[in-house]
Amino acid sequence: MTRSLKAQTFTWLVFSCFLLFPFKRSIELPILIMTIGGGVLAYHYGRAFFQEPAIRLFTLLFACIWIPMLISFPDSYDLRKSGGTVLVFLRYYLTGLFVIWALSRADQVPLLVKLMAGLTAFWVVDALFQMATGQDFFGWSQIPSRLNGIFGERQLRLGNALPVMAPFLLLALRNRLVLMVLAAVLTGAVVILAGSRGGWVSFGLVCVWLVYSETRRRGVHPWKMGVAVVLIALVGTFAAFENPGAKQRLDQTLLLFSGDEAKIDQALSLRWTLWKDVFSMVDAHPVNGVGVRAFRYAYPEFAQPRDPFLAVDEKSGRPTGAFYAHQIVLEVMAETGLIGVAGLVVFYGLLVGYWRQANLDRRMLALPFAMGALAWLFPFNTHPSFYTAQWSVMIWLMIAMLCATLLPMQKDFHKQSNEEKG
Repeated sequence: MTRSLKAQTFTWLVFSCFLLFPFKRSIELPILIMTIGGGVLAYHYGRAFFQEPAIRLFTLLFACIWIPMLISFPDSYDLRKSGGTVLVFLRYYLTGLFVIWALSRADQVPLLVKLMAGLTAFWVVDALFQMATGQDFFGWSQIPSRLNGIFGERQLRLGNALPVMAPFLLLALRNRLVLMVLAAVLTGAVVILAGSRGGWVSFGLVCVWLVYSETRRRGVHPWKMGVAVVLIALVGTFAAFENPGAKQRLDQTLLLFSGDEAKIDQALSLRWTLWKDVFSMVDAHPVNGVGVRAFRYAYPEFAQPRDPFLAVDEKSGRPTGAFYAHQIVLEVMAETGLIGVAGLVVFYGLLVGYWRQANLDRRMLALPFAMGALAWLFPFNTHPSFYTAQWSVMIWLMIAMLCATLLPMQKDFHKQSNEEKG
């Protein structure tokens, strides 16, 4: 009983990061606790801990991203910003070690999935309430033409975060098909009304994978399930696009097919202008980039005249530009160069390779975490910043949970700790 309660405490600690994610910097407290915990585990168990398959995989994945960040530092356009980012980023590795250890007991994974499913359901209901009344349960007013629910009135994060969380809710209802489909429609409507087109793509990927998984599990012909989902999606999409803000985003997106560069740039919210400047950066700094998180300070040197992203920092008076590239591959390429891109390719290769090698039972256990990771990391989409603190927390927690569920721990370190105390 005591061991079970302790294990649940660690699971709740992991969950608290997602619970606090919408509330600015409050998430730093559980991250700090888990960072310290990860360091203690690494020191206490030493070599045996790092021989565990899940720990080895997580270490390799982290190294693929962190080492190029470190190599980008010497040539950074802002040594202080890059150096601080490289150093602080290590806490996500230590946090990941703690998460893998906390979830090494299989009975804790279903608990975490249930907690995540409940939180996701709350986000959806809260956003729908905001749509109906103009305010969410916490009194946050709806931003003009966009839902943001529990995330407040300043940072538009609901549209990108909800697709990452959606697999937990949908898979928790997989044995109740009608409820699962209803949850998918309501969640999809909120994602659409949140106005992030990258979020639309992410949620679409989740739904495609869900249909594929369910048709195989139920022995249903894919086209039958596909037709049903498409019809339901069309109804939900039609209802959502009755909202003027969502309709405006759709009309803007359709300009991609105009054939006119200015209209294409408008459709991409001026990202075509941004991405052309990214390629100029890459051409000038192809090996190790302009420095991780130094993108905004390098930008003025490569921007065209009258570039809409050019600005001046109010505190330092220093010319700045766009904060990041809004696309994971281009962001990695610009800030860490071809070394970073090579690391990213290996990163994706490891994820796909280990997923394919895992047996069916482990895949089923890891499925919600894998779908959540895909929703954020899918390379052919637009993205929030890959290196910024607010999103790095979610990304690396999801990757750590995926490693923990995909590869079983060979030793019971929880039991070992109790025996040593005894």
